[in-house]
Amino acid sequence: MLAAYGPQDVLEGPSPEGVVIVRFPTIEAGRAFYDSAEYRAAVQHRFLGADYRSILVQRIDD
Repeated sequence: MLAAYGPQDVLEGPSPEGVVIVRFPTIEAGRAFYDSAEYRAAVQHRFLGADYRSILVQRIDD
């Protein structure tokens, strides 16, 4: 995990309630985590509390 709910300086658009940045070795590894049975079981509880966006982004230097 690289960042979680730290201070924000929003330059454009609406301010998100919080941001979490997690690093995976590859896009495929991030997708595998997101699609895993363990995460899918846990995420159901999170969805009960708010609306979320999840985005996988490849680093430029990869």
